[in-house]
Amino acid sequence: MKRPVLLPALLVSFASASYAQENASVEEENDKDIESLAPLQVTASKTATSTNDSASAVSVVTREDIKNKPNTLLPDLLRQESGVYIQQTTPGQAIPIIRGLKGSQNVHLVDGMRLNTAFFRNAPNQYLALVDSFMTSQIEVVRGPSSVLYGGDALGGVVNVLTHTPEFYTSEWDFKGQVYTSWDSADEKWISHAGIDFGNNKIASTIGISYQDIGQRTTGSGQTIPFTEYTSRSLNNKWVFSTSDSSNWIFDIQYTHQPSTPRVDNLVAGFGETEPDSLIFEFQPNERLFSHLKYTTANPTKWFDIANFHLAYQKITDNRFSQPLSASRTDTEQNNSELLSMQADWNKALTDDSLLVYGFDTYIDTISSSRQRVLADGTDVPRDSRYPDQSKMRQIAIYADWHQYVNDHEFTIGGRFSDYDIDLNSPQINNDQLSLNDLTWHASWLYKINEADRIFANIGRGFRPPNIFDLGQVGERPSNRFNIINPNLDPESVLSFDLGYKHAGNGWQAEVVAFVSTYKDVIASVETGEITADGLDVVQSQNINEVDIYGIESEINYYFDNGGHLFANVTYTHGTEETDTGEGPADRIPPTFGVIGYQQDLNTQWNIRSQVRFADTQDRLSARDSSDARINPFGTGGFVVYDTHFTWRPGISSQVRLGVENIFNKKYREHASGLDAPGRNYHVSLYYDF
Repeated sequence: MKRPVLLPALLVSFASASYAQENASVEEENDKDIESLAPLQVTASKTATSTNDSASAVSVVTREDIKNKPNTLLPDLLRQESGVYIQQTTPGQAIPIIRGLKGSQNVHLVDGMRLNTAFFRNAPNQYLALVDSFMTSQIEVVRGPSSVLYGGDALGGVVNVLTHTPEFYTSEWDFKGQVYTSWDSADEKWISHAGIDFGNNKIASTIGISYQDIGQRTTGSGQTIPFTEYTSRSLNNKWVFSTSDSSNWIFDIQYTHQPSTPRVDNLVAGFGETEPDSLIFEFQPNERLFSHLKYTTANPTKWFDIANFHLAYQKITDNRFSQPLSASRTDTEQNNSELLSMQADWNKALTDDSLLVYGFDTYIDTISSSRQRVLADGTDVPRDSRYPDQSKMRQIAIYADWHQYVNDHEFTIGGRFSDYDIDLNSPQINNDQLSLNDLTWHASWLYKINEADRIFANIGRGFRPPNIFDLGQVGERPSNRFNIINPNLDPESVLSFDLGYKHAGNGWQAEVVAFVSTYKDVIASVETGEITADGLDVVQSQNINEVDIYGIESEINYYFDNGGHLFANVTYTHGTEETDTGEGPADRIPPTFGVIGYQQDLNTQWNIRSQVRFADTQDRLSARDSSDARINPFGTGGFVVYDTHFTWRPGISSQVRLGVENIFNKKYREHASGLDAPGRNYHVSLYYDF
């Protein structure tokens, strides 16, 4: 099969990346197997065909998927996706686990820019939930190490959230918009969103606001969990300035604010606990402010065919207020990350059969941290901050990725050089300035068997430098722990291999991928055996022994001539850690999980979608898992849950969705989560486009 000429393909990818993905002309080009190889996008076209032509394992959540999924937090949209397991410690927080890795071991991007901060935990955290899911046009998950194109931290994979971009096709000013509201019974949940696009083909803008009011959760046993109420509000504004047919500027600003979100696992006794850790524990507030300026040009030069330039600023606020059960004191703290990042990437078709993608990126992250304690009698007690105040983490990197097409084969090889400086700004630490660098690489192969079938393989090395959370955190942690500093950590690294098969065509789509990964110098919280004067177990971040993880990710979608759609996916992951006494289970490895379902169009207005979600028992627990109050030391039980939804579309601009989730009121918990899942839930939602 002859490879399309690369320069036209790149020009098409520019149109797709710069404007909205629903453009019909772009979809026509997608049908011709034209794809983008820009390093900050998984694909340009966001369709099964272009995903089929990627030599990576990719999960994609489209805008249409988003309209038909339960939607509270952005990570909720990744539930039921192949290879992605969702853990939730408390309402207002959730994380994706990709190939057994979580938190800072995966890179999280918003429009290609880093969400990960220097105080991202290599454990469950709340920060991805601070991205508004209702301004999302698509989510792309690259499964597997991706450090060459996406930088440090991309050990398990990459989550790239693409936000909505307005588009208009004529010089006449126009506007359009959308309103959404929903109610869910199990969490007493009301959600509302309104957005409007206005402009023309030269200048366009979108403004969106979202509001959430979450109440108490009722589980499958009929128990009502206290301390689950919280509210959240978001504001988003994006502008597009088209300076020519082949260049544009995009500026956007995003803001999400959770005024007071409780940490349920601290307020309700967990496994192995007779009483909770705290009387009060609130994230108060958590918020994210993000601004992003992007310039894209497809005016070819001898150096590039397409170029993208980005400048972004992000501030994440993680403030807390807590009080122990004894009510003997109150603790408040203020933590901020201010992340300034800049990057550029260039695509150059060297010949009709080869392409070079290259670029650089840099960022500096400054951490502000302070903490106060007031005793019951009003006495102020000096306290160390959670992180060294005014500590900094700086990175600069260059990379290149070369693609060669030979008949029906595509070969890719790439490398990245990264340099880091970490300043802990602490007089208590002698080596408070840490410098390190790393060379990461990958190679891939894709073979087009025919128009529909592909075989692909990847081998690569990933890298994660220890961040300020790993190196400098000090103080109380949940589950009766006290963390001490360890400034002598080595970076984590992974060597991974995967082999997969993809099919897209003839009315069905499928993918199956087998992977095996070996992680070195994994950073984990380890008990030192010491106990503080207050009776807390002293823990410290340390490099533990080698961890091996392997698994299989599979999915299938079959489309019937009568409008039916059968879908299913299953993911199996197995992790082993070398210990001083031999081999044992790795931390927080998800059980075997998946979904099987069927959607049927009943007529032009109604359809029904029924599915079964399931997970096996996970009783392979590491010693750290067994001591975690969120995890039953005998293992997390498996579950099978049934959902059914009816969708009514009375017109092209409106949609009503009615459903029952967890129909048989099953009591269950997703592995490593801090609270049980909702019980039987009645859902009503309304979309209206104008």
